[in-house]
Amino acid sequence: MLFLIFLIIILFLIILLLFSIKKKFKESFENSNKCNKFFKDKSFCAIDINKKKCSCRFQKDDINKNFSAPDNCCERNCNKLSLEECIENNNFTKIPYYCNIGGKCNEYEGTIINSHISANNCGTETLSNQLLLPYETLDDCKKSIKECDKYNISNRSEHINKTDCINDINCGYCTNSDGKGTCVDGTAEGPNNLQNYYYCNSTAKNNNNGENQYTYGNHAQYLLQSGKY
Repeated sequence: MLFLIFLIIILFLIILLLFSIKKKFKESFENSNKCNKFFKDKSFCAIDINKKKCSCRFQKDDINKNFSAPDNCCERNCNKLSLEECIENNNFTKIPYYCNIGGKCNEYEGTIINSHISANNCGTETLSNQLLLPYETLDDCKKSIKECDKYNISNRSEHINKTDCINDINCGYCTNSDGKGTCVDGTAEGPNNLQNYYYCNSTAKNNNNGENQYTYGNHAQYLLQSGKY
């Protein structure tokens, strides 16, 4: 009789222990899937132009730049959405904008909702990692296209972009310390636009760590024949 009572007590304690473990596991799971209050109500789906995908982003105050946010902080599953579905708009809040991508003007669907306004961007500049602001009209975008932009194709390898770039007499290739580069209009002396690429010059190629290196193709024979040098 005593053994039976003892066995019942043991079973009861085991059930309580299992119930407690299950409850703690459930609470832990819910907390791990709970959005941090820092991101809550300020996160939304936005297009990542550089990666060509929809992702959950966070906008702090009313600045024009957004930051990566945990997936569970967005009301929709952004990663599962196409680029066309990414921006949540209706006919009263959507607006088109244009980006110079690889020398071509692509149209994207933007928003006029102030709390999501940072979704309207053209990604980040390769060298400086600065936000690229969009163009309101197609004409403005077309005016921004430079001759060497056509060699900055994001879905091609860095090597191919650089090779095609420096084969063009009108272009040079500027590379940062991370090995990322962009093709710019330039000559053997350096980029044409020194205001934007002041840190990238022909003398930097002698820098031991390769920071801000400017590479120009071997066009010596052409330059001599043309009388440019």
